[in-house]
Amino acid sequence: MNSYQLVSKLRKVRDDTYLTTAAQALYHELVAICNEMKWKDVFFARSSVLCSNLDMSDNTLRKSRSSLAASGLIYFETSKDKRIGCYYSFVKKLSNDIASSSESSANFEDETGIPPIIDNINIKQGETHARACESTPPPKPKRSRKKEGDSKPLVYPFNSIAFMSAWEALRQTPKWKKKLNYALQLSLNKLGHFEEEFAIRQIERAIESDWTGVVFTGTERDYQDWLKQKYGNNQNNKGGNSSNGTKPAGIKSISFG
Repeated sequence: MNSYQLVSKLRKVRDDTYLTTAAQALYHELVAICNEMKWKDVFFARSSVLCSNLDMSDNTLRKSRSSLAASGLIYFETSKDKRIGCYYSFVKKLSNDIASSSESSANFEDETGIPPIIDNINIKQGETHARACESTPPPKPKRSRKKEGDSKPLVYPFNSIAFMSAWEALRQTPKWKKKLNYALQLSLNKLGHFEEEFAIRQIERAIESDWTGVVFTGTERDYQDWLKQKYGNNQNNKGGNSSNGTKPAGIKSISFG
């Protein structure tokens, strides 16, 4: 199981099953979290954190989660421990006997610090847990104009698995993880001026060189050299998105934070 396979599975399901942009954004966010937890079969995520990162209400999160489960893309089980929120898995069905860790709250320093999940151990009835299955999202603070624009879903210039996988890998690097959607969209728009193969190459260079951007002053010159190597002197309008007279089909989704 890896991000390539999971993204491919989402695209196949989406061909004949309607999924909202919120549900797709949640799926990508869960893939990223599972990756951070080193691809555990069962992992957890706090609903309040998901709501905050994806800028969605708790009700929208629940509906999106249910639609993904109904489509067979994820399995989930709510937890009585508000520090955990909800268990998720891409590969195994979860049942009510999944127990949360008995560690004290002092050991929950961050989301990735929880010990491995222990199956088939009943939670003691006498333990003190919050009655609510999931914590309520914190009040939304006042937003700047930039953050208001961040609620808009991203529009991708290409929708191939190769491009989406390369883009997702870039989004997980330290310098790109906390970028807002408005900044990500600017980079996507710039990549859309090139052929997809060259755009993927720029993304891979950004990952290798730890860049904060994908297009620079000398990129257009590099692109022209790349076109000459690929097509020789018979370019005839090769390059960009107009090489075949059509624009690439964009897909919309909210980026995971």
